Amino acid sequence: MKQVMMSIATMAVVLLLSACGGKTGKSASDADSLQADSVTTETAETGVDKHTEAYLRERVDSIYFNYKNPKYQKDGTRIYNGKFINRDSAYCSKSYQDLLAKAEEIAQENEEPLLDYDHWTNSQDDNNFTCEISKINNMTDSTAVVKLKAKNFGKPYTITLNMRFERNDWYVDDFISDDGIGEKTYFKEYIERNTFYQRFSLDDLLYLTEHYAESAKAEMSGLSFIYHDSQSDEDMDYDVYVYGRDVSRSTKKELGYNLISNTPHAFYFSMSLDTSTNGGLYFYNTLDANDFYERAIKTKPFTFEGKHITVKKEPDGKSFLVQEVLKDRSTNTKFAIHRPVGNGEYFLIEVEIYV
Repeated sequence: MKQVMMSIATMAVVLLLSACGGKTGKSASDADSLQADSVTTETAETGVDKHTEAYLRERVDSIYFNYKNPKYQKDGTRIYNGKFINRDSAYCSKSYQDLLAKAEEIAQENEEPLLDYDHWTNSQDDNNFTCEISKINNMTDSTAVVKLKAKNFGKPYTITLNMRFERNDWYVDDFISDDGIGEKTYFKEYIERNTFYQRFSLDDLLYLTEHYAESAKAEMSGLSFIYHDSQSDEDMDYDVYVYGRDVSRSTKKELGYNLISNTPHAFYFSMSLDTSTNGGLYFYNTLDANDFYERAIKTKPFTFEGKHITVKKEPDGKSFLVQEVLKDRSTNTKFAIHRPVGNGEYFLIEVEIYV
């Protein structure tokens, strides 16, 4: 599913009756639990049976009617019935809104887009956009799949909506792409991946490289920082292993042997300090490795234990430097981080430590 930017300012819509129909197709993909609502009670309260295809068509048509017939302010902002109403808030299910809010918060912190298209039209621009319902599939008291025949810039295509009945009406629970993957799946994976990378940062790497001589276990960011030292002649060598996300170490006494990856998102860090000083961030998934690298290279200046730290990209674009800015404005390089490369079953981000 493409990574894309959601227009939070997209405005919403009032109810207007209209109809079109059919019945076949695929079932709703989301497994969120929801009790079936009572048709009898709702009919008695409102005089309308909301669990019919006819009503669902009216509901979906009403959501799209004002989208296709908006008014505009002078600055180009759309107004629907004289009100600023966000259509996602007005017409999406609670579980969809919750996932979207969490993913948007992370995307804003990462200063990257979450969605780059309008999921209501499945397009980036909507000049000459039109649509009509073609099918309603697998309808139950609480779920349904609605397919719309759409046309934009003269090109015909299909919009697929997973609908959910809650709060006494039908709401869009998911927007399904052509490959059959819903936005909720994409949001969940984005949240899972980025929540972990937000916890392990350059700050954590600095802790490891600055405090490698501490022969003790430190708990940071939910990771086990394990320090192992061995003495050869009069020189002390240190091996540092961080058993991170979904990686288990073997029962052997020698740390770092037989690392076991439990999931596709496994990750660990190792560092050896002897005649040379090098470390490595090992990711089981190449996408995770690249995501971490791209996040780290965009890190803004920050303070670590009273030191001012900044990131400097190398001209070759294949690495960047993590530097301390001194009082005279000169810099002292702490370490260089290189782009991920394949390394056996893992993808390695080499950490070249300056001592």
